[in-house]
Amino acid sequence: MTPEAKRDSILVVDDDRAMQTMLVKTLQREGFDCLTADDGTEAQEVLQSNPEALTTVVLDWVMPRMSGIDLLRWMKKQPHIEHIPVVILTALSDPSRIKEGIEAGAFYYLTKPFQHELLHSIVCAAVSDFHCSRQMLRKLKESEKPLAFLEEGTFRFRSLGEAELLAVRLASATPDPEHAMPIAELLMNAVEHGNLGISYEEKTQLVNGNMWVAEVERRLALPENAGKDVLVRMKKERESLRIEIEDQGPGFDYEQYLRLDESRVFHNHGRGIAIARASLNIEYLGTGSKVVVTIPLQ
Repeated sequence: MTPEAKRDSILVVDDDRAMQTMLVKTLQREGFDCLTADDGTEAQEVLQSNPEALTTVVLDWVMPRMSGIDLLRWMKKQPHIEHIPVVILTALSDPSRIKEGIEAGAFYYLTKPFQHELLHSIVCAAVSDFHCSRQMLRKLKESEKPLAFLEEGTFRFRSLGEAELLAVRLASATPDPEHAMPIAELLMNAVEHGNLGISYEEKTQLVNGNMWVAEVERRLALPENAGKDVLVRMKKERESLRIEIEDQGPGFDYEQYLRLDESRVFHNHGRGIAIARASLNIEYLGTGSKVVVTIPLQ
């Protein structure tokens, strides 16, 4: 008999018991297990006792004893849980509050009262990001720093899987590999939006319908994309590692994606470049089909 796959566990933190119960019932219907906490202080205890069991936290902002934003700031200082994505559920939707949450490390938002379809989409996106991050970190720990002695090199790849693999290899050549891993977002963007031409709006619909990966694979197999690859040049300089990523697309309006503004915080994607920029020194050139990443080596 095949063992049942382990279900993802979501921590729901809200002092409003009616809202907490509604969230738990909705998430359980979607196939998630749930733990609960009534405020930030109680959530700290749950996170400390179950750090490996949780894949996402759905977090109210305004709560007694410890607010949601204070809990989020605390989480981001704990190495063993800092990678758990946080969805902030709040009635506070003014730009200054959203900016505060983004700076604290929240890249997912839901407003009260929430729509069930949007809750499902956002939580699934957060869970997917968690597993992707964990998978790449596992590969990173298994890596034997194959590029440690490489001074200069050129790489070509086509698929998302190859992008992840190359990201692990490049990050392993840096002094702080875990914080260099967001380069994977730039490599995957070069495939998805650069070479394959999938627009922001198209990805929104594909993610909602759980058809994103299938569509990427379909487009990779099209004759017009057969010869397209992403070119990556790596060069070690005296004090830094310079990485150029160039796709074969027409470019895009990258300025609007360098930070996560209030117009996109409630979307189920669109955080990759902002996440990368938070950890790495990145500069887009020309129309945006080439991006340069500079990582200190000391």
